[in-house]
Amino acid sequence: MQDDTPLEPIAERRLSVVGEPGRVVTVTIGKPMRKPSGDWACPVDIQGLQEAVRDSAYGVDAVQALQLAFETARQSLKNSGLPVTWCDGEPGETGFPVAVPYIFGRAFEDRMERLIEDEIEKAVEAKKKGAPG
Repeated sequence: MQDDTPLEPIAERRLSVVGEPGRVVTVTIGKPMRKPSGDWACPVDIQGLQEAVRDSAYGVDAVQALQLAFETARQSLKNSGLPVTWCDGEPGETGFPVAVPYIFGRAFEDRMERLIEDEIEKAVEAKKKGAPG
């Protein structure tokens, strides 16, 4: 997808393609910019996939646009089907975590955060005991 928001890079992540030494996928996040509508747009550019991605994430402020840009990158990489990895992790480990949605209300967000924290605690305990995470 193409977008007209100018890309003024503020962050970049390079991912390896599993099974293709030397092939790199580069995710570039641009500086959030206010649009004439008053919303904010944060450009996302991904090079190295079968088809390049040039999109923007929109938010009510710069922080939300930036947060949604990370989610846009995560989803774009996942949807590509390409087995990418960051920092020699497992295939699919991009370093872009899933965001807990807030649109369903505070109780939902609290419940999801508790579930995530409980699972992290279990994984840490298993790691201490030498079990795979």
